[in-house]
Amino acid sequence: MKKLHFFTAAVAFSALFSVNTAFAFVGFNPTAEDIDSSATGYNYAIQTDCFGSCWDTMGGVPITELYQTDTFYLPYFSDAGITAINSPLDWSYTIEASNDIFNLGNSAGVIHWSASPGNELALWDNLSGFTYTSSFSSSVTAPFRLDYVGGAQLFGDLSIPASPLALAAGLIPIAAVPEPASIWLFGSALLGLAGFRKLRGSK
Repeated sequence: MKKLHFFTAAVAFSALFSVNTAFAFVGFNPTAEDIDSSATGYNYAIQTDCFGSCWDTMGGVPITELYQTDTFYLPYFSDAGITAINSPLDWSYTIEASNDIFNLGNSAGVIHWSASPGNELALWDNLSGFTYTSSFSSSVTAPFRLDYVGGAQLFGDLSIPASPLALAAGLIPIAAVPEPASIWLFGSALLGLAGFRKLRGSK
């Protein structure tokens, strides 16, 4: 039975949304799972929190309405072997093969997820189910973009497949941590803690 290897990348961002100190916090927790020897599945989730004067208004519109997430963009490369794209309930996706909104070149486009009207992601909420499978088992760090109902945008980084076109675009490979090395590091930490306790006990 093949062991599954996991890696998780977490990215958090805060943005000043108005002059009255209203902030919103957006966290990403993308994960990739090695599901067999030749394919990798990606599953992205959005979580939004708000702090500060989030109940204030801008131009008469409540901040809680302006900063609902309605769009999620990821780079798309035609050679990434992407299949089985899925969307959360009441969201849908399109592949825009020539929409290079991140200016990556190398025939880059985007996967464009969008909410159906009335199903935007509200502040203080989370949403998962942005998934797909790739024929590549390695990943690169790539930009993403979230759009809000009020017109604001948020940019950040997460992982996508390390296809030749993605690498040619200058996206940085994500180094996998070998399992034996991680076990060795964990064991070393335990041994060090045991030694520290022994020294303290001998005093």
